[in-house]
Amino acid sequence: MSPTPRICALAALVVLAGCGSSVADADSPDPRRTTAAASASPFCAAAQANLQAIRPLNGLVARGQVPPDELAETVATVRRAGTDMTLTAPNDIRDDVERTVQALDLQLDALVASGGDASALTRDPQLTARLNSPEFAGAGERVRTYVERTCNAGATTRR
Repeated sequence: MSPTPRICALAALVVLAGCGSSVADADSPDPRRTTAAASASPFCAAAQANLQAIRPLNGLVARGQVPPDELAETVATVRRAGTDMTLTAPNDIRDDVERTVQALDLQLDALVASGGDASALTRDPQLTARLNSPEFAGAGERVRTYVERTCNAGATTRR
């Protein structure tokens, strides 16, 4: 049986394919992880907020049988975080951020339409193809690299 698909984030980047570790891994403390410096840019703060918004959504989806009100509220929070990322994105990465937020919205639309059934994200071949397209994959990789380089540059390691 394949693992439950989930909305994924890496430094606030949404990419369905190749999510990596489990939701439990993302939520557990890891002393090797870094935390952003207090003086992070507005974009870096928005990227971190996006990551934090996606974690509860992954928990809901993994749990299954998502109450509609809870799903709607959590999805709305994730959408606001994505909008904040777009609004604060530096010009040199804005188009790519818009594309990754668009990918997030596509995933959220499918999730809402299915009542929180995460397998809907992989059952739709058109959605999967679109999310894995060079346009979305390339944008996602560029945003991931930008966030790692820019937002994590002033990070400190937790002990």
